[in-house]
Amino acid sequence: MLEQDFRALNSRIDSLIQKIQALSAENHNLKQTSGDTRQLKAQLESLEAESQSFKAKEASWHAERSKLLAEKEELSRKNDHARARVEAIILRLKALESPEV
Repeated sequence: MLEQDFRALNSRIDSLIQKIQALSAENHNLKQTSGDTRQLKAQLESLEAESQSFKAKEASWHAERSKLLAEKEELSRKNDHARARVEAIILRLKALESPEV
């Protein structure tokens, strides 16, 4: 009877050892997954920061574009005004050249 109990106990110990090994392997896998998760989280945070940087640059570019468009309109207005003045001067010069009848 003692030998039978001893075999049952050994069998139970072997079963527990197998469970411990399985849990140890699962724990190892979870640690690896946790490390992978941390790495992915760091990559995500980096991408979010880069996205914010791009958004800030885009806003800056839009502001610069608006400024340049306003400057272009101002220069175009000044150009039209200068052209009108030059045309008026040309007309006066032509009027001076032509003999009065």
